[in-house]
Amino acid sequence: MPIDAGHVLANLMSSAGIHHIHGVAGGALGPLLRAIGEHPELRYIGTRHEAAGALMATAVYQATGVPAVCIAEQGPGTHNLMAGLGSARANNLALVAITVSGHSADTSPGRGALMQLDAVDALRPLTKWNTQVRDARRLPEAFGTALRHALTGTPGPVHLDIPRDVLAASVDFGADESAVTRAAFVSPRPAVADPVAVADAAALLARSRRPLVIAGGGAVGADAPFRRLVTQLGAAATTTQSGIGVVATEDPAFVGHGGVIGGPAVIRAMREADLVLAIGCRFSSWLWQDGAPVVRGEPEQRLIQVDIEPSVIGHARPVSIGLVGDATAVLAQLGDALTQCHDVQEDSAASSARTDWLASLREEYEAHLTELDKLAADTGPVMHPAALAKALGELIPEESLVVYDGGHTSFWSNSLTPTHSSRTRFHEAGMAQLGFGLPYANTLAALNPDRTVVHITGDGSIGFTIQELDTARRYGLHALHVVHNNEAWGVIRASQQHSGFELGTELAGTDYAAVARGFGCHGERIETWDELAPAWARALASPLPALLDVRVRFEPHPMFPAFGAATRRPVR
Repeated sequence: MPIDAGHVLANLMSSAGIHHIHGVAGGALGPLLRAIGEHPELRYIGTRHEAAGALMATAVYQATGVPAVCIAEQGPGTHNLMAGLGSARANNLALVAITVSGHSADTSPGRGALMQLDAVDALRPLTKWNTQVRDARRLPEAFGTALRHALTGTPGPVHLDIPRDVLAASVDFGADESAVTRAAFVSPRPAVADPVAVADAAALLARSRRPLVIAGGGAVGADAPFRRLVTQLGAAATTTQSGIGVVATEDPAFVGHGGVIGGPAVIRAMREADLVLAIGCRFSSWLWQDGAPVVRGEPEQRLIQVDIEPSVIGHARPVSIGLVGDATAVLAQLGDALTQCHDVQEDSAASSARTDWLASLREEYEAHLTELDKLAADTGPVMHPAALAKALGELIPEESLVVYDGGHTSFWSNSLTPTHSSRTRFHEAGMAQLGFGLPYANTLAALNPDRTVVHITGDGSIGFTIQELDTARRYGLHALHVVHNNEAWGVIRASQQHSGFELGTELAGTDYAAVARGFGCHGERIETWDELAPAWARALASPLPALLDVRVRFEPHPMFPAFGAATRRPVR
């Protein structure tokens, strides 16, 4: 029976298990928007900027492991997707972007039509795969191929561009021709690693005396087998920014997380370990000192690297053993292999060495926390950012979902917010896209209406997407947004002042609470410490999305010098 291309796409999304669509309504998108609105299993959230739509779709995958869709009108709407797609690409997070372009008769070559843009060329650097669909009959094939690219190996964003005449066309499809399940195009996980290589890796682990296990973004969701292996081995454990929560902050093996900003114990652990097991970790600059990863790899250090994507293994540092497979499956394999390995049970000297080394790292980590607590005890007239971060860490309910936005602001959140499991703390570590946090919080609130969602950000970063408070109010997305307001681009100002000048860093004079109220949300401005807890309670109790604008002063995080040294090249 005849069916228009918009309904074909809606059916494809639903049959593939994709239920969340985000974007800005546009005229040429009409057939698709109508089909989405008529489909009972699809939920559309209209944002105030296309980049926010792409960021919301990115957040769906990061929170659930299931991709979402973002849509954009031709020309400027497609341009506006770029920030969100760049974030998804840099963080290896899957989504499907659908754009509409001009009529086929007016393109290739272009004739100067309004809003004309070669969307495929424009978005190719920001996507894992993209194409233009020039015949509506090929939509199922194109959508399935896009999903395969998005979800096979390292995940990432994909893009389909559809000329407006193709989107408006009708095709004669049978009932099942516009249904594409993910399983039809994507190899199911988990993918196990080569058993011989696993056994060799287990033997290396069993003989190690200073083992460190690192969870990257590829280990998210593998909390249980990760923690089991760490306990079996008596290893020290840490995570990257993208892997936060795979090991809990209260775990006795935890020595800090987030890379070099996690504290001196993290840096020392990476430097001193005789063996590093890295799971789903790319060794980005969060793990660097002097322009290179602190982990050295072969021949100075044994390195076992686990990744779903073969090309990642050995890319940053030479490995002893590479294990290609899904993190959960490979960690389970390693745990089972260790139980069969006599060395890990019988080598008392190695066991004693592990215990002593972990104890020394834990002592250094606890000393770092003590230093942070002293900063948090500051009672100056303008609140110290450590005081706000520690208070938030104590106020946030245990089962909350928390987004860390901002530049320097996120360092304090990373250090002082307790974390119990993965997919509960969200940071944009790949592109460092300021302003991602508000769209992320909106997504988390949409997905989890019964959980507390907290978005901690800075006054600089909130300005990029503050209009999405309007989206939150329109759709009843009840998150609590807390702004560290130091009235400046704080890190940039400090750097400029160190160099003897200052230009363009002043952000004083904006009342973000008043802006929130203007969008119909709950907003309060907090000037002193004793105002925080009562305002927090009122914000949580409000039926509206809420924003707390908290006045703080800029103070450098103790690990800021280490972060600055990450990309510094030594003078030769």
